[in-house]
Amino acid sequence: MGKQKRQAVLGVLITAALVLSFVAMMAAVVMVSLPVFAVAAAVSYLADLLLHTAESSTLDRLRDSRFGLTIRFLIRQFLLLALCGAIIDLDSFVIQMTAVGLLLLFTLQLVYGAMIKRVKSERAALPFTTRGLDLEALGIRRLPHPFLTSKHVRKMLHLDVPLVAGAIGTVATDDWKYVTFGGIATVWLAFLAVLVLLPGARNALILPTPDEALDELNWQLGQYRPQVALYFTFAAVSRDFMYQVNMWLESLEELDLRPIIVLRERATLRFLDATSVPVICVPKAEYLARVEMPELRVTLYPGNAGKNVHMLQRHEVKHVFIGHGDSDKLASSNRVSKVFDEIWVAGRAGRDRYERIKHAVTAHQIVEVGRPQLMPLRRWTGSVDNEIPTVIYAPTWEGWTDDACYTSVIPAGEHLIRTLLSYKEQLRIIYKPHPLTGTRSPAAAAAHRRIIALLQEDNTRRFGRKILDSKTAARRLARIDKRLAALQERGVRSKYPDLTEAERTTRIRKFRHQAGALYWDSLPVDAHHVVTDKVPTLYDCFNHSDLLIGDMSSVVSDFVATRKPYAIFNLEGLPDAEFRNEQRTAYASYLLDAECNGLETALTAMLSVDQDVMAPYREQLKEYLLGPDNPPSTVRFAEAANTLYRSGIRDFPVEHPDQQPGFPGPQPRQPA
Repeated sequence: MGKQKRQAVLGVLITAALVLSFVAMMAAVVMVSLPVFAVAAAVSYLADLLLHTAESSTLDRLRDSRFGLTIRFLIRQFLLLALCGAIIDLDSFVIQMTAVGLLLLFTLQLVYGAMIKRVKSERAALPFTTRGLDLEALGIRRLPHPFLTSKHVRKMLHLDVPLVAGAIGTVATDDWKYVTFGGIATVWLAFLAVLVLLPGARNALILPTPDEALDELNWQLGQYRPQVALYFTFAAVSRDFMYQVNMWLESLEELDLRPIIVLRERATLRFLDATSVPVICVPKAEYLARVEMPELRVTLYPGNAGKNVHMLQRHEVKHVFIGHGDSDKLASSNRVSKVFDEIWVAGRAGRDRYERIKHAVTAHQIVEVGRPQLMPLRRWTGSVDNEIPTVIYAPTWEGWTDDACYTSVIPAGEHLIRTLLSYKEQLRIIYKPHPLTGTRSPAAAAAHRRIIALLQEDNTRRFGRKILDSKTAARRLARIDKRLAALQERGVRSKYPDLTEAERTTRIRKFRHQAGALYWDSLPVDAHHVVTDKVPTLYDCFNHSDLLIGDMSSVVSDFVATRKPYAIFNLEGLPDAEFRNEQRTAYASYLLDAECNGLETALTAMLSVDQDVMAPYREQLKEYLLGPDNPPSTVRFAEAANTLYRSGIRDFPVEHPDQQPGFPGPQPRQPA
């Protein structure tokens, strides 16, 4: 049984125990049974703890069913009072003590929660958040320790345990000391928590005014003098969308110009990968308009979004759409791109896509720069490179609407995997789905789970539960993961507060490289892989595969750089010539239909170079899609940025007001 399946089963079992424990508590009140209630209450506390520790998806379903964490605690406390009333007089000491203790606890919980809410709301009101810029002069205090702020609701709710246990003990023994000391312990712990939080919360609320903060930011930017910006905004912020930015980080770092990253949603900083490039996050348009970058002449946009307009209004800046991958999808030739000064595409294919949109984009707007991210890809040697022939299935996701559903996961994914598993020769399968697979379509999510189950079942059948090649490798991977987590942590939790972002980035990439190498070494050479995490990367999977099966997406365009055989699903059943004409990436591909007809031809081409009739066409397509090998795409990308920057400088020369007579220039603020 796979890890995800085991976690799902465990979540169901824990949830069942939780629900049954509450049913048992209600039954105990009806039967007036203190032992049953005590055992059921203990089980409910334990089940809650296990659910939250495992971060089970069941928690969301419980909350949506009006059986969330706070409600569960209130129900348990109400049932306790009801049981006490059923066993002894309602005006007894134990009920009074329990009720008073719970009332005081609720009051302190409200005070604690209100302080944290105030701190977070005030901090969110700051005009910006940064990474890689020195803003110590603003004197912004750190937030209270994460132990006090992280998951504080759950921690404060659990302070009722001494009181609940004391009340049960007093009812069982008729000894007033249990409920008295339990109540005192509960109230004292809650009061102590408020006292401990108070100084940190008060310090965290000592903040500069928006004007002071923006003045200091502009002074820092004046020292750094950014020349090119990567601008990103997205309404649905999540880790899954941040790949659109993260794929460009290393290319941005290698530019001759001084780069900066401009984000618009604070949550994006959590998912932005490590980079040495300074980052500013400015949520409000009014504050972004006041951010001064006098030497900025080029802004790069990896996505089309409504809030792009807040940066597009800078008339002295040349605006460039770089996208997040070249493909034949409609998004790769959007009419909205007309608003940009230039559109950078990988090769001639990108130019042709835009030029087919008449009266939208002019030819001089399009610049071919290649795909710098593809430099680490290993080129095809003309034969199978791996010990076991390896097929990577990398489908795209279902898209925003059913009208533009490009994924093969729903109609053909499961059948493809079954066919590959039953092939006459042993194959290794790497399943690398799009990060958003199943996020919109339940059918895609279900098919995705079935594909994973098939691969895991085949691994289990052949290797049993001991899929890891060595426990030593597993322990080393765990240590690397721990180090990566520590390096990625910033702020008060950080174990490395003195590291610069450049040093932090170097270490993170070094450990990821080690983790990638260990990942492949830790598994049998013929084991199947389900890759949904950062390690290994998509391009690492390309280097460990001999044939790609995919959909119409930028993944196929990127894979063409390897010159290895690949196959694309023609799900609409168009004639081959028509499909290849409409989808330029299919020009050199083997074509599959929903029944996987054509798969045998693709596999034969992978196994026998003499049967690979598409090899010469792939060479042509690589040049067409991604441009020439020389000069390298990193050079072309940098030169395009330099050329546009020089053009912007000619149109809007940089002024240096600090060199004018009588102007003293910006001064740094003294620490508060």
